[in-house]
Formats: sequence, structure tokens, C-alpha cells
Amino acid sequence: MSTTRKTFKTCIRHFTWSWHTVVMGTGAVAGLVSRFHFGQGSEAIKILTLLFFFLNLFFFVAITAATIARYYMFPKLWQAMLQHPTQSLFIGAFPMGAATLINTALAINQNYDFSGTKFLYALWAFWWLDCSVSLFTAVGMIFVMMTKHQHSLNQMSALWLLPVVTLIVASSTGGLLATALAHHPTCASLTTAVSFNLLIMGLSLALMIITVYLMRLVVHGPLDTSVIFSSFIILGPLGQGGFSMLINAQNIGRIPLPPPFSPAVIQTVCLCAAWTLWSIALVWLCIALCSVGSVVREQRIPFTIAYWGTIFPNGVFALLTVELGEVLESPTLHYLGAIFSGELRFIFGAF
Repeated sequence: MSTTRKTFKTCIRHFTWSWHTVVMGTGAVAGLVSRFHFGQGSEAIKILTLLFFFLNLFFFVAITAATIARYYMFPKLWQAMLQHPTQSLFIGAFPMGAATLINTALAINQNYDFSGTKFLYALWAFWWLDCSVSLFTAVGMIFVMMTKHQHSLNQMSALWLLPVVTLIVASSTGGLLATALAHHPTCASLTTAVSFNLLIMGLSLALMIITVYLMRLVVHGPLDTSVIFSSFIILGPLGQGGFSMLINAQNIGRIPLPPPFSPAVIQTVCLCAAWTLWSIALVWLCIALCSVGSVVREQRIPFTIAYWGTIFPNGVFALLTVELGEVLESPTLHYLGAIFSGELRFIFGAF
């Protein structure tokens, strides 16, 4: 059977925002490598961190360039994309992918003394830009969904979460930056305060959408084959939200609080909240696996870009497991984190 080779212009025309999930997935693996409990400080961890960072940077530059080229060459596609109820939701993948780059670059800066303080402040500036894009994406896409899209409960999917998860991802990046900016209390406290605000906004919206999604599953059953892998997206806000809770709680002591508030109490509350989110994510992981299993028994699932959408949410769930193990000093969670991380690296290698 002969196939027609597509031209470069045709490829650019059909290039969608969903390709930015490749950056998200690669960034999630890079983050896991840099914070992996076993072998910290070893040469192997350093090489893998640098390898995934430059691979992710290449993906980010190439995919962003293709996205810009698409709307430069075909400007009318912008409005058509915004009116599409699925493609438009993937705009949120852009700031989330950028945030993973900041995370890994920060780890390289802090762990391997790369480029010094000036590079750290450059990353801080990029984070403010990412926060602005994330907030604009979250609020803007909710408004677009309200005014330009037609929705029904049976057509709802976990993709609705993509625009609002951007706020949670930005909050975790802010927590990591606040830790690195400990030598500058004003910058650290400002970053922590903004990160907590982003976390609360993003997590509250995400929990509302997850509740509606559960109702959709109970009333109408598992999703269609084309979007079945979006079931794993639920792990994204839960895993990233718990990780952000733990990271930002460690910086709460840098914020001047009035006497009634105790940093120790706030840290304890955040730990309990992170543990709760981890437990909820564990349940949703089982639901997602059962949903995919029920569809696989009925029909074959074709290989598409949707597979990449499973890497980031599973990655941040593994990251939360690893961080809980560090905070609680639990060997069990250390091994669980290693198992989840190893499983994710196996999936990444399969792609």
C-alpha cells in the first residue's frame, strides 16, 4: 500500500498544542531523576539529570517553534483552535512544560553549582513569567469553555483539568525557587506567599472538576477509546498539589506571620493535606487502570500522542511519593517511590 508523504507545510498546519505534553513528560522524568532518593550525589544521577534536561530543552525549543510557525503561517487557525473543545485545553501544557525546565535547571544550579546566583535570579524571572502565563491560561480557558464551547456531562473528560493544573505546577516551582532563595528572605517569603496562593486557586478548581468527572464516570461509564488515557490526568493535580504542599511548607518559616499562626502547625497541616492527596491519587490510579483495562478488553487502543499524556501525571504522583518518603523518613515510601519511578522510566523508554 502506497503512502503519500506529507509536506512540511502540511505537518505544521496539523501541529497541535498536545505535542507540548512531550515536554511535560520528559520534564517529569528529569525531575524524578534529580530528586531520586537512592544514589543522590552520584555521577550517574548527575549525568542522567543533564541528559534529560538537554533533551527536554531540545523538545521545548522545537515544539514551541513549530507552534509559533503554525499560527504565523495559518493565523485563522487560532480562532478555530480556541473553539475546539479538546485541542484548546492543551494550551495549558505549554506553561507546565516550561515549568519543568525551570525545575531541572534549578536542580542543576543548586546541586552542581552551575552558573551561580545570576542564573538563579534569571530562573526566578522566568518563573514570574510562567506564573503570569499560567494564570492567564487558567482563567482565560475557563472563560473560553463558558462562552465558546458546547459541553454535556457525557462528553466531559479529565482534559478539563489541563488549564487549571498550570497554577499548581507553577506553585511547586515557586516552592523550589523559594528554597534556593533562602539567602534573600524578602524574595523567598514573597515567592512562598505567591506559590501558596497559586496552589489554593489551582487545587480548589481541580477538586471541583474531579468531583464532576467522578459523576460523569458513574452516570455514563468509562471514556471513549480516543481519550481513555486522559483518565490518568487526575493524578496530575493531586500529585503535584501534594508535592507543592510539602515544598512550600518547608519555606513557611521565612514568612513573617502574626502571633496566632505557628509555622510548625502550618507545616503539620500541609503534611496531612499532602498525605490525603496522595491517598486520593492512589484510588484514582486504580480507577484509571480499571477504566483502561475495561476498554482494552473490548477493543485495541491505537498508539497516539495521547500516550505521552500518561507520563506527567504518573511522574508527579511518583514525585509526591518520593518527597513523602523524605519528609517522613519512611523506608517503605522510599521503595514505593523507587518502584513508581522505575515504572515511569520503563514507560518513557518504551516510547
